[in-house]
Amino acid sequence: MVLDDLVDRGSADLVPTYATALSGEALKVITGLTNATFQEINDWSQAMIDGISNYAGAPEPQARCNAATAAIDAAIDERLPELEHTPDMSLLSVMLQSGMPLEQVQANIKLTISGGQNEPRDAIAGAIYAVLTHPDQLALVLNGDATWMDVFEEYCRWVAPICMSPRRVAQPHNYHGITFEPDERIMFMFGSANHDESYFSLPHEFDITRDTSPNLTFGAGPHVCAGAAASRSLVGDFALPLAFERLHNMSLDDSAPPTRFGGWAFRGPLNMAVKWTAP
Repeated sequence: MVLDDLVDRGSADLVPTYATALSGEALKVITGLTNATFQEINDWSQAMIDGISNYAGAPEPQARCNAATAAIDAAIDERLPELEHTPDMSLLSVMLQSGMPLEQVQANIKLTISGGQNEPRDAIAGAIYAVLTHPDQLALVLNGDATWMDVFEEYCRWVAPICMSPRRVAQPHNYHGITFEPDERIMFMFGSANHDESYFSLPHEFDITRDTSPNLTFGAGPHVCAGAAASRSLVGDFALPLAFERLHNMSLDDSAPPTRFGGWAFRGPLNMAVKWTAP
């Protein structure tokens, strides 16, 4: 549906029209909030992220975060009668069928939205940008010498959609002469780890033939991302191959403003104008 709206246009900024839209539409199906628009999903996600990272306690981001969580609760309430009558395999429906308390269901849906919109969106747009600016790598995929999943894994190593994640120190710890005290906040730098020269040769180069298995794109251990499989499938199995299948001869649009990347904790393209051969 998202690509059907684009094919005849011949050019577009793929961040809002494809990456944001597809990520949001997928998240609607996954969560069960099919009564929302992808724009609402995207706005709710950003508002909650801004609220979570509002360490200074500024009132405006907190108000937007509160409004977003209230809107999600209302959307859940609206879906309850239908899902009770006709259950499906969405996250909302399965949790309700399990007997999970509604308050916990609401919290899990909010967590899924806050962590499941921005990252796939940024990976879709960023991976397309990566292969368009590295035609030798794109040729490997088109010739069958590599896969779109290789593109996804290498892009997320090259530009980690989540570059940093905060953690609270639970107990006294000393590392390389630095002492960490309980309740101090530290930042895990996933973007830096994914460029560690001891694990990746020439880490600043985009190379889809490299072994990306040591990467920390989805975290590790008890904090590994619960949505990793869904993200890999959405981007590597569908978003990337379908974009290049439907948008023929796609290339960056030199007549439009150049692509800019932004974000610190969450990083990805802010815009990406492309053109293609319309039918």
